Amino acid sequence: MKTFVELGVCDFSTLEPLLDNGWKGYFVEPIERYAKKLIDKGYEYANVTQAAISSYNGELKMYQSKEYTENNLTWVNGISHAVEQQGERLLTLPENEHLIEDTITVPCYTLQTYLKMNNITSIDYLKLDVEGHETDIIESYDWSVLPTFIKMEHNHIDDIKMKDILEEQGYIVSVERRDLYAVR
Repeated sequence: MKTFVELGVCDFSTLEPLLDNGWKGYFVEPIERYAKKLIDKGYEYANVTQAAISSYNGELKMYQSKEYTENNLTWVNGISHAVEQQGERLLTLPENEHLIEDTITVPCYTLQTYLKMNNITSIDYLKLDVEGHETDIIESYDWSVLPTFIKMEHNHIDDIKMKDILEEQGYIVSVERRDLYAVR
């Protein structure tokens, strides 16, 4: 059975269709309302953890964005992010401060700790969309499990630095307008 790990899920553009095609999925989503939506769907081969992945184990402070249902504002639902991180912090930009609903604290784990907790020894597809926290996660990762394929949003991080990190691990990296793809 193929396995994916999705960090930062929200409720759109998820890897859920892979579950319908025989994959086992691990979703990590720190915002309770989105984690609960996934749990409530009752997928047989899905594991949902309401937490964040970061560069350390403990607790992480996050800005939680307001929830919108209007089509032209649903993008706001997916921009919650860590208070402190290397990448851009969208909700602290003056034009976006009104989009903050709350500051929350969630459990957090390093990627290797999360994988060990769930006995994940092989990853076919790793997806990261964590709004600027990608570098924090990847720089601290010990590469004990080498995903075959990685997709991450790079809009809010230094994509050249990320490309270098992944290439050092043996990945062939392609950078597009918003996303970065890495294959081993």
